[in-house]
Amino acid sequence: MKRRVLAACVGLSVVACVSVARAELPRHVAKPKLKWGVPNYDYRPTPATAPAATVTAMSLPKADITPAALPGQDRRPATYVYQFLEPRLQVDHCFLSRVAVTLHEDGSYQVSFRADQNPQAVDDPRSPLKAGERLETTLQTGQLRRNTFVVKVRGYAADPARPGRTGATPLSAPAIVELPAMEFVVQKGEPASKSASKELDPLVKKYFPLIDRVEVEFTYK
Repeated sequence: MKRRVLAACVGLSVVACVSVARAELPRHVAKPKLKWGVPNYDYRPTPATAPAATVTAMSLPKADITPAALPGQDRRPATYVYQFLEPRLQVDHCFLSRVAVTLHEDGSYQVSFRADQNPQAVDDPRSPLKAGERLETTLQTGQLRRNTFVVKVRGYAADPARPGRTGATPLSAPAIVELPAMEFVVQKGEPASKSASKELDPLVKKYFPLIDRVEVEFTYK
């Protein structure tokens, strides 16, 4: 190879000879091979703490509390109330209790509950803690001053397979309505009575006759 380059450079200037040398000399380019078991993806670190768990509760079948129309008056819009067997929902040191949902035929609704973060053992019949019960969790939460609660409500159609079942998640019923998520801050040891309402929600009005149960989903962050 060197002889061919020298022969080609005879009678040429230095610049031309260098150009010939660059063109004649071989260039070896090595491509790295992929190693098995090492995916070619960006590194994603594992979060230091896992997200809080999420708990859900399914209501009893709807209870029709529509007031009867007075003589000579038109039928009043129907009103359904959904209540729960579970007296409270707990995720670590955060509690949701006294949950109730009301839906109206015109599309309006109300959701009410009590929220507690690290509730204190006091003689209060509304407290999520039973008489003499103390808060016990596997996490160290005494130093937390506040948390953001996240509450979601979904409406389910009737479960035709097992219509007599109560207090359990339907196996085949579809979720047809989901109300806007509620996020709010709860202070340590300061119970908060919360409620959310909306007038003339189009989805609630559209699917009102089909909503047999509602589900409450609760977590915190």
